[in-house]
Amino acid sequence: MSTEKKTVEVDAKGIPLKSSYPENPTVPVLYAMFTVIPGLFGLVIAYATITFASSESSKSAADAKLDLLATYDLGWLYLGIFVVKLLQLPIAIILGSARKASKVNVPDQHVYRVMGSEGSKLGHVLMETEDDDLGKFNRAQRALQNYHEQFPTMMLQYVAASFVWPFETFVCIAIWAVSCVLSANGYVSSADGRMQGRLPGFFAAATVQGLVLIAAHKALSS
Repeated sequence: MSTEKKTVEVDAKGIPLKSSYPENPTVPVLYAMFTVIPGLFGLVIAYATITFASSESSKSAADAKLDLLATYDLGWLYLGIFVVKLLQLPIAIILGSARKASKVNVPDQHVYRVMGSEGSKLGHVLMETEDDDLGKFNRAQRALQNYHEQFPTMMLQYVAASFVWPFETFVCIAIWAVSCVLSANGYVSSADGRMQGRLPGFFAAATVQGLVLIAAHKALSS
């Protein structure tokens, strides 16, 4: 395996000359694809799981809980959770578009300017991203922050979905958690390494989202 280091060309202030984003598709299209396609797969997997893979006793228990949600008009709670998750997309698009335009690539999250009389002569301050211990620390810290950013919404969906389908949701959250660990481990090595093991986690999270949406539909249509 080649150990050749990828060189990033930068301008006089230290900002990369090229964004890590592809020229096409655009950021809105790219992010929409990464949201809609896994979301549809997750919805199909969720429906197939609770329809064909669940035991009769599990289905009966789930139906009783869905009746309880309908009785207390809690389908709106589940629909609200789905809407909150869905509307993270435009916020991500705003960030992605700004990141692409600025050419500030991951793991950098901020750009700092040196202040003072001589500050204008110096470059911008970005994270250390070399392959040494400092670079590995910065990427590991960013991996942890990625987890923290995903955790609240993921756990909100997990608690909601597991009320109706506890075992199925447990399997999904376990896959997602392992995926996060693999991604963090890969991120330490390189920014591209953050995608290591992420695909199963994407679809597991999408399946939990699908379960929440199904619960909302069933509760509101009862």
